[in-house]
Amino acid sequence: MRKFKQDKLWRDKLVDIIEQKCGSKIHWRRLDGTEFDKELRIKLLEEVQEVTCAKDKTELVNELANVYEVIDTLANVNNISKEEIFVMQREKRKERGGFVERKFVEVAEHPIGSFGEKYCLADPKKYPEI
Repeated sequence: MRKFKQDKLWRDKLVDIIEQKCGSKIHWRRLDGTEFDKELRIKLLEEVQEVTCAKDKTELVNELANVYEVIDTLANVNNISKEEIFVMQREKRKERGGFVERKFVEVAEHPIGSFGEKYCLADPKKYPEI
């Protein structure tokens, strides 16, 4: 057999499915609470990336379902209810709006010393100065 490094969180039933259907041998271990929380966050990034690659509605629905699964589990692990998330979502939408107007910002100019300048300077990889 050929071995391939994984180092990633798998869905619960997938280990058994792959071993039974493919004849594979999957080497896994149970994560402690801190590791699990960390790996869920990494898994969320992986699933979100797959959303960006979806080519049609069916793929998009599938990938969004994966994102929801990770979010549900991550919230559960951190004792956060869905209602807490929805309340925060409504508050942010009321305060900042949603994304309905499709505003794509290409450049932001901020006065020296302003919140906007400090915010951008705090993450120069994400917000490079031009």
